[in-house]
Amino acid sequence: MTEQHDAPQIFDLDYYQRLHAIEEQHGWAQGLRDAMDALLQPALNGRRLRVLDVGCGTGFLLGYLQRYQLDGEVVGIDISSYALQFCRQRGAHALAIASASQLPFHSDSFDLIICIDTIQHLTPAGADLTAIREFARLLRPGGLLYLRTNSARGHRPLEGADPDQYRRYYLSELAKMVEQTGLETMRATYLNAIPGFWAMLREYAQAGHHKVRAIGPGLSIKPYPPEKAWLNRAIYRVLAFEAWLIGKVGVNLPFGHSTAVVSRKG
Repeated sequence: MTEQHDAPQIFDLDYYQRLHAIEEQHGWAQGLRDAMDALLQPALNGRRLRVLDVGCGTGFLLGYLQRYQLDGEVVGIDISSYALQFCRQRGAHALAIASASQLPFHSDSFDLIICIDTIQHLTPAGADLTAIREFARLLRPGGLLYLRTNSARGHRPLEGADPDQYRRYYLSELAKMVEQTGLETMRATYLNAIPGFWAMLREYAQAGHHKVRAIGPGLSIKPYPPEKAWLNRAIYRVLAFEAWLIGKVGVNLPFGHSTAVVSRKG
């Protein structure tokens, strides 16, 4: 087994440097934003919103969310000071260092909460459900949660990862966690199905599999060099097609290397 030397680990500076480099133009990031829009826009229905981005990372989404009609600022929180440094470089100001499982806001404060690729890293085990309970507390009646995380489907079992520091989820498991908090599930789907399928075949075809550090796999996605711009466009087109299926056709994908749930507070 080989260790993932090329995958910077979360909370390290190089993790956020790579995230900053990919999240605006990488086909994977663009395509999954299209899927978020496809899932959220029918539920938003032109409402004016106050938004919280939990685990905002390097902050691209804080600006992107301005395309939704907003009533006030988009607020971002992250546990990493490195992340918030990049957010400030992008012009964001409504920021706070905080844990997703202990959010420093009054109840019924937000109309929309976004949480992307965060709960799998919360510590210890069980903090993911605690965080979702916090999201439910902060949502106003009728407010929406968009929760996206990784997927256990199509992966070999993790080795060397401490479940107190990193986990993967089946979609049914994620939806059940959300419903435990009293939120109503509106949509639940896998994402990143077609690229995830090829990644699954590659993973299972390997004689051995990567040994991960205790905190879990790092950010293995890299920016494409100019000579591979065609591949970046191809990945985006595939994921944009998946977003079209989700949004226009109403399909919930049965497989993918990401999971997403949209839920509403009654």
